[in-house]
Amino acid sequence: MMYFRYVFLLCLFATSLSSQGAEPITKPYKIMMMLYRGETDAEKGFMEYFKRHHIPAEFIIRDAQADNAKIAGFIREARDIKPDLIYTFGTTVTSKVVGVIGDDDPETHITDIPVVFDIVADPVGARLTSSLKSSGRNVTGVSHLVPIAAQIQALQSMRTIQRLGVIYNPQEKNAMLAVQELQTLAQKLALTLQLVPVVLDANQHPSTEGVVAAMRDLLAQKPQFIYIPSDSFMIKNANLVVQEAQAAHVPVFAATEAPIRNDGALLGLVSNYFNVGELAAYKAEQILSKKMVVSQVPIESLNRFTYLINMGAAKKLGIYPPVSLFKVAELVNGTDNLDARE
Repeated sequence: MMYFRYVFLLCLFATSLSSQGAEPITKPYKIMMMLYRGETDAEKGFMEYFKRHHIPAEFIIRDAQADNAKIAGFIREARDIKPDLIYTFGTTVTSKVVGVIGDDDPETHITDIPVVFDIVADPVGARLTSSLKSSGRNVTGVSHLVPIAAQIQALQSMRTIQRLGVIYNPQEKNAMLAVQELQTLAQKLALTLQLVPVVLDANQHPSTEGVVAAMRDLLAQKPQFIYIPSDSFMIKNANLVVQEAQAAHVPVFAATEAPIRNDGALLGLVSNYFNVGELAAYKAEQILSKKMVVSQVPIESLNRFTYLINMGAAKKLGIYPPVSLFKVAELVNGTDNLDARE
């Protein structure tokens, strides 16, 4: 079987809510979870929320394993089993499941089952919604991305730079949106961007060889820092970026947790995936338990972010944060074995 499938059933029942007791909930909510590349801390946070709040739920998990072609099969299965709610991970899966504004066809997309997305960098830019207040569609969810302006400010608080290298996957919507925003910011900040897309293979897909080739091109331009955007492919292959960068003594800033905790990127201003997953579960609870209309549930992000610094990378590069940052940053040493990949 090309993708794993299993059912994780939480036999959790509501406890007494009053001195006289309350009628226990015996039928669990059926939630279909459509993932892109395995279970991350976002899914762990989502499911843990249901457990901690004693909300009975049956989680039916399907993983595309980074193969977009599998998502159509998940949609067909959802129509057959009719879950109470669908959870989608990331921009790619969500766009395939619900369609984008102006291109949402009931024949190919889910339009009649509530959908809660998680780990979507820019819901408006990706045309999943035109407003964060309410989508007006059968979808709501959570964004994990820290505003890019705040990320650049965090980078500059570590080291003032004039040249920022950016390696990105040109086939990834999130990456292209990030590049556009960085270009706008760069003009305001007198920052020179050195943009290098990953080299695509004969089938127009990004590859590990393309990452190495792009990094060598980028490093030849002598960037002072390299930026990894919120991009599934780049996060998965962040170790290649870091290896090439560290060999050239260039630090790496990442928009998400995993490259810092797992792969040796120096720092980033990030959202904690587990907490983002919990926020997505809260959205699901509003729909399932409180019977809110999904189209009216606002799309949100965390209101607190983590300034994450990898001290193992700092030691290897000989680049240490200012003392002032020790008061606000979370310091990790080497690899924390966190699987928070988008």
